[in-house]
Amino acid sequence: MKAGALVAALVVAAGASWLARPHAAAPAAPLADSAGVPSVAAPPQAARDAQSAGAGWFGEVPRAAPVPAAESMADARRHGDARTPPLAPSTAAGTGPSAAQLADPRAYQAYQAGQDARVLAAFANAAQLEVPRLQADVERARAAGIPAAQIARVEEKIRRLEQLRHEIVNPAQLPRN
Repeated sequence: MKAGALVAALVVAAGASWLARPHAAAPAAPLADSAGVPSVAAPPQAARDAQSAGAGWFGEVPRAAPVPAAESMADARRHGDARTPPLAPSTAAGTGPSAAQLADPRAYQAYQAGQDARVLAAFANAAQLEVPRLQADVERARAAGIPAAQIARVEEKIRRLEQLRHEIVNPAQLPRN
């Protein structure tokens, strides 16, 4: 039954793909030579015109002159690749320590403590959003008949996330050593 549905889906997808493809202009009727016999082969210029007339699947893509690989690699090494996404979100200007904070060790320690507090707050917010998703996963796993040992591992992760979030939100309640 699954195979039949798969074949039907493939046939429908192929038909949709065929219907969605751009159609090239209809070829003109073959030209007759002076003897009245239609010519068999189209001239090469006409073939090139027909290829460039169609937009293709994704429209006409401008083609740049090929660049030697060594030049391309050297340029990417020097300037990076514009297609590469950023590795981390860009930080706003002025978010780093000021010159006064860098000069004073206590002020810099206070700056670092603020940074640490921001990281912990971001973790607590992310954990608060993640726990309900994990609990929904546990319920779906129970309904699907997943083994209890695997469900217990996820429940332990949920418990540890909630505990760590509670410790971050309420640092005064932490046991003192």
